[in-house]
Amino acid sequence: MKQFVIKSTVLTSLIYILGAILYSTVLKPHYLAILPFFVLFFFLVTNFVHFTMLKIVRKSGSRFTSYYMAISFIKMFFFITVAIVCVILDKEHAKPIILNFLLLYAVYTFFEVSEFLKGVKHKKQPSIIK
Repeated sequence: MKQFVIKSTVLTSLIYILGAILYSTVLKPHYLAILPFFVLFFFLVTNFVHFTMLKIVRKSGSRFTSYYMAISFIKMFFFITVAIVCVILDKEHAKPIILNFLLLYAVYTFFEVSEFLKGVKHKKQPSIIK
């Protein structure tokens, strides 16, 4: 878990830096004050979901797949709901809100899945030195 938090913190820092560069130059007209909070929101939810998945793996490894699918669906539905609420509250800036949400969802989901798969593959390989 500690490694995941460190890596997700690095990822979030890179996103903030890249966002600051892009939104202060090329995308300046599309900047919204809420966008940095979206990154923080995704960081927190991703770390919470990862922590929850680790607890599930330890408790019931055999039913992990069904729990993983359920949690992934709930997470996606939660993100869609938050995005819709944000768009309803600020219809004028719907495009940047949705585009940023989709981009952040893709980046953090890819990161979460790839890190989780690394952990699963690492645990399945037999230890050469015992």
